Amino acid sequence: MRLSPYNSSECLSDTPQKLGEPHFILVGFQLFVIAAGFLCLTVGCANTNLPDSALEGGAGTTPTIIAPVTSKPDPLDGARWELVAFESQARLPRIPGQPRLFVEFNRGELSLQGGCNAVGGHYRAEDNRITITFVKTTLVDCSDSMPGINEIEDAFSNAMPTFESYTIEGAQLRIRYADGELLFRRVSK
Repeated sequence: MRLSPYNSSECLSDTPQKLGEPHFILVGFQLFVIAAGFLCLTVGCANTNLPDSALEGGAGTTPTIIAPVTSKPDPLDGARWELVAFESQARLPRIPGQPRLFVEFNRGELSLQGGCNAVGGHYRAEDNRITITFVKTTLVDCSDSMPGINEIEDAFSNAMPTFESYTIEGAQLRIRYADGELLFRRVSK
């Protein structure tokens, strides 16, 4: 194949150029793909199975609430427990006499209440095993107004991800975790 220098008269020729045909096919194919994608998007996103009230601005619709998955039945659900002992191999945090600290289990969520900070998370209880899937806590320093409270809240929130098992014996709940054990007493709500 021999290359010839550029000749402007060849561009003005009435004969079709073989070089331009593949370019035309490629551009045509790209336009087809774009049009097909747009059509799929508009048809796929149109949901005609919605109730009329949802199409009119959402009046009368019920929001969907996504709750953590828990086993059935959950013996911890709906119970409130007072923290009475915190045993740890590394350290033994002192539980303050006041305020009293409570753990509440409610539909897959647990929370430590009564202290300075909000400590909570999602749990799953099954066959005396307990798993914490999410831990959240606020970080307020209350060491002046409630001595010792920050230490116990920190220890509790650090222990939560390592919860392993639990046992309920009468009005007592024991939760074993990687570094020790927590003891609670059942209280009424």
